[in-house]
Amino acid sequence: MTQKIFRDSDESSSFLHNPYRVTPNGELATPQSRLIAFLLDALIFGLGFGVVWVIWFITLAEKGTTPGHHLMGQQVIDAHTGQPLGWKRMVVREVVIKGVLQWILGSFLFMANYIIDGAFILTSTQRTVHDLLVGSQVIQISNKTILNKLKVDEVDTWLKK
Repeated sequence: MTQKIFRDSDESSSFLHNPYRVTPNGELATPQSRLIAFLLDALIFGLGFGVVWVIWFITLAEKGTTPGHHLMGQQVIDAHTGQPLGWKRMVVREVVIKGVLQWILGSFLFMANYIIDGAFILTSTQRTVHDLLVGSQVIQISNKTILNKLKVDEVDTWLKK
C-alpha cells in the first residue's frame, strides 16, 4: 500500500514541501523539517528526563514515528515497501542506532558522527546513515505540524530562505 502524496497550497507550510523528491511512497520530508523534528525530540527528551519521550515513543512507534516526527507531521517508513517501520525497527533505529551506537561513537569521534550522519540528508536520496542502516525514509504525511498550530511565522520565514 502506498502513502498518499502530501499536497497543500498553504504558503505558511511551504518549507514542508519537497516537490523534487516525490517517491512512490510519498513526498520526502525536507531536511529543514527533519532537523526541527530532531530538535523537538531532543527538547522533549531533555525536559522530561527521557521518561516523557520514552512513554510517548512507545505509543507512537508502531505507527512509524517519534514524538518529534509526529509533531512535524512525518512518518518513518520502509524505503522499499512504503509501510511504517513498526515498533521493532523503530526501537532499533531510535534507541540502538541513534541512541546507544551514536553515543558510543560520539565518545570516540568527539561527536563528529552526528555531523556525518546528518550530512547524509543532503545527498540525492535524502536519507541519513541511520536511515540507510535500517532501510527507512521519512515522508511528510500532514501539514498539521506544531509550527502551524503555534503559527510560528518567524521559523517558517527562516526555513524558506
